[in-house]
Amino acid sequence: MRKIFLAVLIICSYVFKLSAQDSTSIPPEKQEFNPLLYNNTSSSVNNIFNEDLRSGANYRFTVIGDYAFNSDAVAASLGYGILFKQSITRPVIDRIDKRIKNNVKFEDNLKTGVTFRAYLKKWDGTIFFSYNHRQMRNLMATKEAFQTVFYGNARFAGKTADFSNLRFYNYIYNQYTAGVKKKLDYGTYQMEFGIGLSFIQMINQQEIRTNQTSIYTAEDGDTIRINYDLTFNTANEGATNFGDLNGIGGSGDMHLAFMNKNKWRLSLDVSDLGYVYFRKNPVNYSAAKTVEFMGIVIPDLLSFSRQTFDTLNLDSAVRSYLPTKTTNQYSLFMPFSVSLVFSKPLLNDRLVLSGGLQYRYLPKYNVYGYVKANYFIKPDMAFSVSAGAGGYSLFNLGVEFAKSWKYFDFALGTGNLIGLVAPSHYTGMGLYLRMGTSF
Repeated sequence: MRKIFLAVLIICSYVFKLSAQDSTSIPPEKQEFNPLLYNNTSSSVNNIFNEDLRSGANYRFTVIGDYAFNSDAVAASLGYGILFKQSITRPVIDRIDKRIKNNVKFEDNLKTGVTFRAYLKKWDGTIFFSYNHRQMRNLMATKEAFQTVFYGNARFAGKTADFSNLRFYNYIYNQYTAGVKKKLDYGTYQMEFGIGLSFIQMINQQEIRTNQTSIYTAEDGDTIRINYDLTFNTANEGATNFGDLNGIGGSGDMHLAFMNKNKWRLSLDVSDLGYVYFRKNPVNYSAAKTVEFMGIVIPDLLSFSRQTFDTLNLDSAVRSYLPTKTTNQYSLFMPFSVSLVFSKPLLNDRLVLSGGLQYRYLPKYNVYGYVKANYFIKPDMAFSVSAGAGGYSLFNLGVEFAKSWKYFDFALGTGNLIGLVAPSHYTGMGLYLRMGTSF
């Protein structure tokens, strides 16, 4: 991680030197702020604050789609297969198994939605309203847990598989947001701030946590002994009517940026800082026990649900050792993210270099660092390349293309080109799209 910070500092110092060389060649008319200059400097174009109305426009309507998956060992095709419930081939599983050292980690995010913005002339700022459908998953587990799920417990005949400190979270929800954004001009320097407040309608949620947990399979396979300390919460398996509000919550987005017009920009963003509460029809299982099963196979943990324990064919004596079922209300903090980005235009605004750091509130998540270069082929056409490392991933190489016309614009890109081209072999992928109209 020190190398990432050092790389960002070196880039910042280098671009400051270049700016001293370029500043004398910038004509006076170029000193005016270019609203398109910093639109695509974040790791994904779909940052709600990293976007400005074009000059002369009062309204803007945007449609977005964004999917990202990253892991330290899991191939992108496995995440894609789970998301769309497609089959996963044995060669893919075998490659993942060889990559895992001690633990496996992955997370993915899906975001699709629409945003409407309006410029308020008297206030000299913008307001926006958006709707987004969101899906987020996160897993951290031992290698033995992965092998048991995908190969079965027969592999551990006469052995004990460690399931300790497993963490799995799944969120599927609708997000309704209202917010403001305003720029303050102090002459040489400008400050930009924004805030968004969201109402969350939870559609589906699961949470599995273990402490000291293990599974022993006898040599002949007739007996399975489980020593477990488990907590499992689930709510709203399937969409409900909006008025039911079985799971509700709120979140906030905050934005603060400082800039010297077209010379440099430093921005700080906090996204999805929120809290959700499950008040109707939740199901919980929790216990710390040891139970021995005779002649059964462990159920499919990939389809683990509120019916998993209920459908086991066990007598009442053995069933008494299963986790206790309750319907207690529960609540969770959302996996928020924090990002810091420094951007520097060069070559009379033809090139914009950016260096960024991003942190997500997830177990064992490393700070993600990236560098990005936007080259304006024309004032209304840009091609970008990026490289990053951190989070759960190894190395990401991204590309992006953006084009704008008078009333319409679009941007298409990926934060992980390698995984997009070879999802069965690489441990990350991403694809995002933004289409907008300004009038």
